[in-house]
Parts: sequence; C-alpha cells; structure tokens
Amino acid sequence: MPQTLNLRIGNISLAIDWHEPQGNWEIPPAYQPFIGGSQADIRLVLHRRPPEIGPGKKIFDSPPIWTLVRYPDKITINIFEKLQGFQRTLIIRPGLDETDLHFNGPDSRFVDPFFGPTLELLMINELAREKGVILHTCGIARGDSGILFAGESGAGKSTLAGLWNREDGIAVLSDDRTVVRKTGSEFRMYGTPWHGEAKFGLARDARLDKIFFIRHVDANRVREMRGAEAVQTLLTCSFPPYWDGAGMGFTLEFFSEITDAVPCYEIFFTPDQGVVDLINQV
Repeated sequence: MPQTLNLRIGNISLAIDWHEPQGNWEIPPAYQPFIGGSQADIRLVLHRRPPEIGPGKKIFDSPPIWTLVRYPDKITINIFEKLQGFQRTLIIRPGLDETDLHFNGPDSRFVDPFFGPTLELLMINELAREKGVILHTCGIARGDSGILFAGESGAGKSTLAGLWNREDGIAVLSDDRTVVRKTGSEFRMYGTPWHGEAKFGLARDARLDKIFFIRHVDANRVREMRGAEAVQTLLTCSFPPYWDGAGMGFTLEFFSEITDAVPCYEIFFTPDQGVVDLINQV
C-alpha cells in the first residue's frame, strides 16, 4: 500500500508518496512545522531504482550538486552524480502534478527525500509557473507586517535574525530562504524549512511591507533604492529558473511588480542593536 506525507510550504501543498520500503529516513525537525496540507499541488513519488531514460540535452549545471537535462517530454535533475551511494534523479514533467525521485541503485546508502536540494528545486520550478519566487533572505514579522533582509551568503542574514529574535513581538520566519507570492493586491512572504546558520524557519506568513538589501560595514545608514537598480539587486538575491525562458520572464516581471509596490532600501550596518533601532525608524 502506498504511504503519503503531506507538506505545505509557501501555501503550496506537496505530497511525498512511496510504494515500497524506502529505508529508515525521518522527517527532519526543520520540516516538521510544515507537515499538513490538503489536495496536492505537487506529488513526488519515490522509487528505489534508476529511471529508464535515454540521453538528453544538458542545459544547466550547478556544480558539484546538480545538473539539469532536457528531454522532449520532461526535464531531469541529476543530483550528487559523483557522490557514490548518494546519486538520485528527479524527473519533472509539464504541469508538475506528478514528479518522480529515483534513488539510483540498490546499493544507495542514503535513501532520503529531504537530503539535498530536491524539494527546493521542485518548489523553484512550481513557483516559476507564475506563482512566486524564493528569495535569499531573512524574513521577520511583527503581527501581519513583514520585512525582508536580502543578501548573499555571508551578508549577515543569520546575524540579523538573531538580533530581531530578541525583540518583543517579532517572529523570525526564516534566516535564509523566504517564499514571496502575490495574493490579490498585496505581496506575502512565507517562512520555509530551508534555514541558515541560525536555524529559523516558521510555517507562517505576513504581508511584505519593506525590503532591505544588507551590507556589512562600520556604521549604520540607509538609502532608498528604486527601479532597475532594485530589480537587479533582487535578482542577485534570488533562486530564479535560469533554464526556463517563460519562468525567467515571469520572474523579472514579478520583481518589477514587487519593487514598484514595496519600498526597497540598501542598508549598511554593524551587528548590534543600533541597526534594529535604525530599521524601526524607516
């Protein structure tokens, strides 16, 4: 009999199905708050055997973790190809209503759908269907009002998460990856299980009211950003579907809508209480 685990991330429901024993994997603590959801938007079926597919055309490479290959009726993402015992293949067909994850061989030592980037890659492809984006951000909420702090690795997102976590009435939704979607006339931000060093990840959402692009320096100051500069900077702090022309067109238009509707700032900060006080005044 099949078994199913339902997750809900970014208001998107993902069902993980398996029809055969899959080993002793457990749901990581980061994912446990996201268990739930009803009818699946994406269904991921697990298989303990390699897929029966021929050669395709490699169109995107993210070394050394994964490679994307295109076929006439699907794409595949080959994950950990050179890591013996950990290889897996994700198969994504048009519509994404059913996808497959193959653990490539009976000697696979790590049969675990949560290990590696599988679920995040699924979400990137699903959001690219005019549903939203994943941003490399720390997200905080005070009630239903949310702020994103965007930056590449090492920019200070986990540091800011720790500072805000000391404040009364603040919920840290994520310290590394946040989903942003549009609902009606407003943009909403969602915590995810894909946390950073500080390990913050809440299964809740808030209205997106401000975005700060963060820079570590020796003083605290802010400047407003607009137009193409804000769009380009947001792109560098995102996980866009470079392999998907239509998805990239949507993503760039989505960023333009966000930066037109949501105030954006560049913030230079030192890692102390002063930056929290400054942001509260903006």
